[in-house]
Amino acid sequence: MTLPLSRRLPRLVTALAVTASLAVLPGVSPAAAEPYVEAVAGPSVTPAIGWAQLGLSDRMDIIGANLPADVSVPVPTGVTPTLLTGEVGSIVNVTDGRVDVIDGRGVVLGVIPLPAGAISVPFTIDTSAAQVVDGRTRLSFVVRDTGPAATTCTQPPAVTLSRLATTFSGPAPDPTTVAGFLPGYLDHVVIRVDPAPSPAVAQAALDLVAKLTRLYRPMPVRIDVSTGAEPGVVSLQSLSGTTRVIDIRDGGRPGITVENPGTPAAVLAITGTGEQLATQVGLFTDRRLGLAQGNSATLVSSREASDVSSTVKTFGQLGISAQASVVGTTTLYTGFDAAAFGVGAINGAAVHLKAHYTPVVGGEGSVLVRSGDTVLATHSLDGSGTLDITGDIPAESITSNVGLAVELRYIPRQDCPPLSDRVTFSIDPQSTVTVRPGAGNRGGFAALPMAFTPDFDVAIDSPEHLRYAAAALNLIAQQTQITLRPRVTQLSDASSSGSSTLVVSGGRGLADAGMHPPLLPGAADTVDVGSAPSSAATTLVDLHAPLGMVQAFTDSGRAVVAVTGTGDWTLVDATLDHVRGLPNRWGSLTGDVVATGIAGETVTLSVSEGDSMPHQPAPGEGWQWWAWASIAAVGAAAVAAVATVLIRRRRA
Repeated sequence: MTLPLSRRLPRLVTALAVTASLAVLPGVSPAAAEPYVEAVAGPSVTPAIGWAQLGLSDRMDIIGANLPADVSVPVPTGVTPTLLTGEVGSIVNVTDGRVDVIDGRGVVLGVIPLPAGAISVPFTIDTSAAQVVDGRTRLSFVVRDTGPAATTCTQPPAVTLSRLATTFSGPAPDPTTVAGFLPGYLDHVVIRVDPAPSPAVAQAALDLVAKLTRLYRPMPVRIDVSTGAEPGVVSLQSLSGTTRVIDIRDGGRPGITVENPGTPAAVLAITGTGEQLATQVGLFTDRRLGLAQGNSATLVSSREASDVSSTVKTFGQLGISAQASVVGTTTLYTGFDAAAFGVGAINGAAVHLKAHYTPVVGGEGSVLVRSGDTVLATHSLDGSGTLDITGDIPAESITSNVGLAVELRYIPRQDCPPLSDRVTFSIDPQSTVTVRPGAGNRGGFAALPMAFTPDFDVAIDSPEHLRYAAAALNLIAQQTQITLRPRVTQLSDASSSGSSTLVVSGGRGLADAGMHPPLLPGAADTVDVGSAPSSAATTLVDLHAPLGMVQAFTDSGRAVVAVTGTGDWTLVDATLDHVRGLPNRWGSLTGDVVATGIAGETVTLSVSEGDSMPHQPAPGEGWQWWAWASIAAVGAAAVAAVATVLIRRRRA
């Protein structure tokens, strides 16, 4: 949660004192096709990927014995789900019990013990034998209990599984062919370009980042662009088997070639002149790469099918599905990716929910649909067995990942009926979500990535900063099903285009382009806080230390992400690494600024946008002092605790 500036002063003053004290301590010719050879046979294992990253709830409440709770886990191409991990807790009314984990064939994959009196116990289940059908593996969780059979008048057995995550594995051999260069799992891809890449090379590199990120989603593969000297010559001995290196070289015949095949030093070279490079990158649009089973290939022409943009999508198209069997009360948790519509930022949505359920005759049943704290609709369950209701999601509930909760209640007519007297409720995949495009939402980080789908501008002030744009793009693309389409342009052109923009620039470049970020870097180590034209006053802070920051804000009605810094730009790397380490990347952030100071402390601020709606009234003069304290705690932490801070107020 991002606290308002007025509530962060005690925490940040403490951080200033501690970190300031710590800071003073010492401190290519085409070759003939060759058969694909696995030079390294051992499989590579992913880190545990939380179910939230896979589009699932990472928590499951199981109520009642011998009643399966089902879930369908997506499995990316080329890998196998090997481990299921999590924690079991909230064990209620269970005598000598366990949870059986069963796949879609009815095969028991493993057992989770339920020790009496335990608060929370971690578990690991080997799922390597689980059946995978159409890219998904179905798992059922069933509580087994030796206690007496429960009724609705007694407390049934209940457990909670939380922090659910899946580990995948797959072969990552030293590649010999173009098709084999990208295995089912990687953890890192390095794209190398010249130290001063041309606009065509920059465009090809960012296109490749977007395509590879989409190709490996939902696995969060890190993709970096390196502008180091002499691409193709840098030593690869230190790289792991789950890292791949791709060179983009401006010049020569257009094509894609594996160099040093069958060795850890294998490199995939993409060559061509000007727009030919972007054409070759088109081979990575999807798994069509698997057709290139020699050690070289050339894409002669390409016309990619664009993602269909629409304001209306069905639940089936959005991947929303849920079913539950209920007696008493239960809640189905689901949601949708706002970026999947491909219309940019949205400021509202209408949900048309259809469902089928066991007809309720004699008993009482009801359903309540909500998004966050907003109730969208309520309805009684009756003898018809069908549900058809609508509800509106307001702007204050809109983020890039919109959650939906369906709360079900069923009370049988019979006194103390068995738990088998239940109602089964299933959401119809023909239910729809209709979105309203517009920027009038919470803004800030909550608008990522939806505001950048599918097309947006990228403006970079100097070639060596290409890697920052690539890192930000990689993190944005990890959060959406849509393949992003960046357009490299000049900052002067981007500022007048009206399109969403990713900017990598110093403060002068932002100011010259007429942009007004929440924090505008000035001369030396100064930062202008609250520089938006709507602000009655601004505050200029001399931090006496560098600062690296990423900001998400609205400028002239369009979304902007600005990657910028003062002085030491390695602090920008630290800020991006902080975002990369969060469970949901940008989705874990609120507010509109994330910044790292010289002492390495990263904080998140809400200067103008990204917090709860409706927005606060126009701030008074006291707000400027809270903003100063927050920013100073980040930037001045590395200097003496008595560092002098100069403040100048200006009237707009």
